[in-house]
Amino acid sequence: MRCPSISLWVEFLYGQPARLYLGDGHIWSTTGVQQGDPLGPLLFALVLHPLVHQIRDKCKLLLHAWYLDDGTIIGGSEEVARVLDIIKVTGPTLGLELNIKKTELFWPSCDGSKFRDGLFPKDIGRPSVGVKLLGGAVSRDASFISGLAKKRAAKAVDLMRLLPKLGDPQSELLLLRSCMGIAKLFFGLRTCQPVHMEDAALFFDKGLREAIEELVVCGGPFFGDLQWRLASLPIRFGGLGLYSAVEASSYAFVASRAQSWVLQDHILRDSGICGMDSDYVCALACLRDTIPSFDFSGFTNKDTAPPPPPLKPNMHWRVLFLVKLSTKSKYSLT
Repeated sequence: MRCPSISLWVEFLYGQPARLYLGDGHIWSTTGVQQGDPLGPLLFALVLHPLVHQIRDKCKLLLHAWYLDDGTIIGGSEEVARVLDIIKVTGPTLGLELNIKKTELFWPSCDGSKFRDGLFPKDIGRPSVGVKLLGGAVSRDASFISGLAKKRAAKAVDLMRLLPKLGDPQSELLLLRSCMGIAKLFFGLRTCQPVHMEDAALFFDKGLREAIEELVVCGGPFFGDLQWRLASLPIRFGGLGLYSAVEASSYAFVASRAQSWVLQDHILRDSGICGMDSDYVCALACLRDTIPSFDFSGFTNKDTAPPPPPLKPNMHWRVLFLVKLSTKSKYSLT
């Protein structure tokens, strides 16, 4: 048994069906967890854990990582195919089913193995330039990364244009600051190289400025560059705390890379995968030009682990073979 200390608490919460009220009537909730329950991710991870261990023990992979129902498998084609077989056979016994429509194979330097008949299901996705993983771009193709960023920025701007329908400036400002503004773009800014985010950041800032202008002066005059600059300042400096994506793009990637350095090194040190140090150096150089008076001497680019051994033959293509999995939960807690 895993995590036995929470068994009594789980039994107390889900030991019998919950009554959900609907108008004057009610329905019984008998499967799964309640929406928003913090226990949900933990219980799902406990169900997934035996499957993850089985894959680890039976397959030789370069990288094997899961975030709940999203898995990333990197390795040779035969090993990745074996992982899919394990998931399809063992998953249903745990209440987990492979969603093949959300499963993708990405291998930019493919020698044709992923197209071999019978190795992988015919209806599995085979993108050629990149994949989207947990909302971030996994690609070295500039057009793919920038295109994904533009789509996200466009959706965020479309959402901001709906704010005036609330008719409550205070609520509009709170929503814009907390979840409908830069928050919609921050993940992309942290994970994608700044040079690929320029167009998306400019488009987003244009939409954000229009939203602030509608909020402050109802679309009228007297809102120029000075007012926009003041609005984008932090609250402690007298601004509205509505940050500019263009400004955030200059430091978000560098800050994320520097803060997650140890974690990335821990994950990648045994896989032979080289870090994207050139992207970091380029982004840091751009940031240094933006803030020439700031001391960046602490932002070094040294590895925290011994240098990896020379890559073996064919290692360059094995590294880039990636499978994205999504599982559908059907387990019952009662």
